[in-house]
Order: sequence, then C-alpha cells, then structure tokens
Amino acid sequence: MYNADCSESSTSKITRLQELCLHLLRWTSLASGKPRKKPSTSLAINYGRRVRAGSLPRVRKQGRRDGFQRGRRRVPQLRHDPRVGDVADARLNSLSLSTYLVDPKKGGGGADGEAGRKHKRPNISSDSAKVKRMQRNMARIQEVADYLSLPKKIVEIALDVYAEAEKQGVNMRGPERESMAVAVLFIACRKAGNARSLKEFEEASGIPKRRIGKSFMSLQRRLDLEVKQATTEEYVQRFCSRLGLPSKTQMIAHTVAKKADSLELSSGQPPVAVAASVIYLVAAYTNAKRSIQEISDVTMIGEKSMKRVCKELNKSRVVLFEGVVMT
Repeated sequence: MYNADCSESSTSKITRLQELCLHLLRWTSLASGKPRKKPSTSLAINYGRRVRAGSLPRVRKQGRRDGFQRGRRRVPQLRHDPRVGDVADARLNSLSLSTYLVDPKKGGGGADGEAGRKHKRPNISSDSAKVKRMQRNMARIQEVADYLSLPKKIVEIALDVYAEAEKQGVNMRGPERESMAVAVLFIACRKAGNARSLKEFEEASGIPKRRIGKSFMSLQRRLDLEVKQATTEEYVQRFCSRLGLPSKTQMIAHTVAKKADSLELSSGQPPVAVAASVIYLVAAYTNAKRSIQEISDVTMIGEKSMKRVCKELNKSRVVLFEGVVMT
C-alpha cells in the first residue's frame, strides 16, 4: 500500500512538472513575438527531466539540421570540398602566397615582440584581387576566342602574353582595362599568322576597334614585342575560303595580291581593304559571281571603301593580271 502511494505521488509530481514546462514554453513563445505553436510532449518530457533548482533548460531546435535528418541515423552528407583540386590555370601559380618570417632581432611575435607587430606583412587582399582580375580576363579571352572560332594554339599564346604583362606590372587604366584581353588575343593572331582584322574583334567583343588598337600599341611598346603586320595574301586566303570561291579563283587572287604588295599599289590602305578589293576584281574577271555586298559582309569592309580601292587597283590591271591565265 505504501509503495502504491509513493508511485502515485511521484507520477503526479512528474505530471505537474510537465505542465509547468508547457506553460514556460508558451510564455517564451509569447514573449519573443513569434507565432504560437503547440509544443511537443516529448520535448516537455525532456525538459522535465533536465530541470534543476534555480536554472532553466536551454531551448534547442528540433528538426532537420545541416547534414542530418530527424528520426534517422545521423550520417553526414558528402559535400564537395573547395580546397581540393588543381589550380584553374598554371599561370596563377606565381601569385600563390609566400611565407613571411619575422626577424628575431627586430622583435618576435606574441605579447613580447612589439616590433613584430610593426613588421610589414604581405598584402593578401591585393594578391587575391589580382588573382580575380586574371581569372576574369582569362575567361574573357576564352569567350572572344570561342566567338571567333580560334584554335587552342592561339588561345595559349594569348594567355602567355597576358601572364607576361601581369608579371611585368603592365596596368591598364580606364577604358583600356576592358580592351586588354582582346588586345592580347589580337597579338596572338598576328604571331600565329592568323589574319584577323580589328573590325572582327570589335564585333566579337563589343569594344570599339580604336580602343583595341590603342591597347595593342601600348602592350607592344611596354612588352617590347615584335609583331609583324598581317599581309594582304593572308587575308585573301582566308576570305576566299569563307566565300567558297573555286580553287582557280583563289590561286589568281593570291597572285594578284602578291603583285599589289610588291608594286606598292596599295600603299596607304589597310591590307584587309586591299584583300577585299582584289577578291572582288578577280571574282569579276573569272566569272565567280560574287557581289560586292557578299564580299563586304565577309570581310567587314564598307562598300564605299572597297570601290575606292578597286578604282586605284583597276588603273594597274594590265600589270596585275599580266601572265595570269583566265581559263
């Protein structure tokens, strides 16, 4: 009988303690201003078991946590670790942080070394900003190269030129900063013998060709680069291929372009404009039937400019087509 009374009294105490905990939970929810929610009975039981004299239990959130799920075995989810993996480009390795040691004669670290705190530390923020700038410009180089369908060899040359410019501290300011990535790609095309006009880079990047040309001249001067100018023959070869001209027409156009350069008939004119004019003249002589509008669309040379150069070349047509078989 005594044991039964004891068990009933202990049960009633636990029940009252649970009710007290429920009231406390309601009071805390109202005081915090959050919407009132019905507390869990199991949560109240846990609180009732943890109540101590003069202290309240710490409220813990129940539910899903990062990497765990409620009601299941706690197994952390596998995630990708950003610290693992190779560097995006080997050219960024030179910008990795170095180890700096404090001279013990000037003061060590810690509370005793007052001079150590005055020691100059590496500017980590500037290095990270430089890495981000290089990554952004390298991505820009690849973007323009993909638009122009340039081979991987030219992209690698452009990245090397850009890395050398960053290494020597060539800083472009203002508008030239945007055109630097396009200018190094233009230099790479010149080095690889792939004739590309500034107008093509303007269309691919949206940057005016004058700004690209200004950045090109600045890089060529600061890096002391020997970049040869694209010849009329190189432009003729590429434009004829894009126009789908017959092989006979391409051979004649190549010969006429070579004569025009040797006789300096196109002095003062850009090679791309001379190439477009030569193609128009040769196509007309060989009945290849290519309109001036078609050639203008492919070469990106205005019709007025092409007609003006054609007028100059047509004065020496006898010399240009001498020994050329038209059949």
